[in-house]
Amino acid sequence: MQSRPIITLGKLALGKSNGEENERVATEHHRSCQPSLSSELCSLKARVERLENDLKALPKVAFSVALRESGSGNIGPFQTDTVIQYKKIFANIGNFYNPSTGIFTAMVRGVYYLRFTAYNDMTADTNVVLMKNGERTVSIWDKSGQDANDSASNAVVLQLEVGDNVFVQLKANNRVFDDLGYYNSFSGFLLFPV
Repeated sequence: MQSRPIITLGKLALGKSNGEENERVATEHHRSCQPSLSSELCSLKARVERLENDLKALPKVAFSVALRESGSGNIGPFQTDTVIQYKKIFANIGNFYNPSTGIFTAMVRGVYYLRFTAYNDMTADTNVVLMKNGERTVSIWDKSGQDANDSASNAVVLQLEVGDNVFVQLKANNRVFDDLGYYNSFSGFLLFPV
């Protein structure tokens, strides 16, 4: 019986000559890799645990609110610019939105995504502005006319400091209409702390 030569690749033996030799070489290779794989696995496990703990420690801030809890009708017009008080709370994680004032106050320094919508019937103009600490950021505007109901939205990403106030303002002599369709909304969430 003629035996075939054993081809060695690294520490693995290939060929059909001595099954015991192949088994011995494979076992040796497995033992040499085991400490390396084990330490790598332990390192990865520790890293995942650190990332999970970091994620748990991140502040969680998000809110989503709408104009009315019940009923329907216009809000406004007012003789002066007026903060819109959104009463229907869908979410207020962190409790940084105050439905009594209509103001979101940042309690975490970070970058936020903020969005608002406005709706009117054809009886009045609508001019709604997202304000940061009393300064205009982005707005929506619609002039009443021949068309019927109009709806619009706008959004912005802002860096906020602790104590910054963000709110939606209805400009003087304008109005919005809402019912339980929740056409007028205000939402925001923390993208990441800085």
